[in-house]
Amino acid sequence: MSLEKKALQVVNLSPSESIVEKIVEVHPMKQVAVMSVVQVLVFGFMLLSFWTIGQFV
Repeated sequence: MSLEKKALQVVNLSPSESIVEKIVEVHPMKQVAVMSVVQVLVFGFMLLSFWTIGQFV
């Protein structure tokens, strides 16, 4: 992989193609389970952010 392509991936926060290709090979229920956990974590972070903002505003 060229240095320029690698630098663009880092700047754009995009994963390498090999990681993206591995997602397809994972069982669909595992994908659902992992994304459910991610969704709960994001929602919890959002609630924490709202609470923090409410404390200072």
